[in-house]
Amino acid sequence: MPTATTTAIAAIDLGNFSTPGSSQLAARFTSRKLQGQTLINRIARRLSECQLVERVFVVGAGMPAKILTSGFSDVDCIDLPASHVCERLCEAADASNADWVVYVPANRPFIDPTLIDQMLAKATRTVSCDYVGYRTGNGDPLALDKLGLTGEACHADTLRRLRRNVDRLVDQPVGSLAAWLMTAPGAYQLNFIPVPEKLDRRDLRFSIESEADWDDAVVLGETMQEADSQWQELALLVLANANLRDSMARRNA
Repeated sequence: MPTATTTAIAAIDLGNFSTPGSSQLAARFTSRKLQGQTLINRIARRLSECQLVERVFVVGAGMPAKILTSGFSDVDCIDLPASHVCERLCEAADASNADWVVYVPANRPFIDPTLIDQMLAKATRTVSCDYVGYRTGNGDPLALDKLGLTGEACHADTLRRLRRNVDRLVDQPVGSLAAWLMTAPGAYQLNFIPVPEKLDRRDLRFSIESEADWDDAVVLGETMQEADSQWQELALLVLANANLRDSMARRNA
């Protein structure tokens, strides 16, 4: 699959607003500001810093007008009717003619460009690869969702195969592409990278799933020396704060 002109995009997925009564994290947090930027603009800016990401998309289904008109900067926006996340990612791949798509849920303000680039570098140099993502020592996909520092890379052709079988995809407890690929019809080649050892812990949590998570993000944003700090500084800040570390560990449990 890899070629000399391999291209990659990133897609920030806001979820499916078309389901009646669905609770959308994006609706609660997308317009809030962290270090002077809305959450979605911050995630998009961080992804635009990746050397191997050419374009950044915001995708969702049935997104409210207040989100569509919230002024995403340097981002392409795709709004579909009720749809599976793989269909939304496919739409971004089709619109950009990209080879690889990095899937990023819309609750990761501290997404790390270096980790994304390392993942894409492996994806684009691995022959016959459908997917590349990170894995913790115990292989728990929930741990990476809670860590919230990276995404998942999937080949565009693989996403199109998934789209053809979207009605047969098994619902998973987490929005993980790897989980869908493991249960989807057909055979897929999945590759995993060990998460850096300093991040392979139960007391680090940087995704936004609750008000307590948001409060932590604000504290970290105010404490970081630079707005674009890498994961190493974030980890050190948490590990040096026993109260913050214990609180994250409880929410991760």
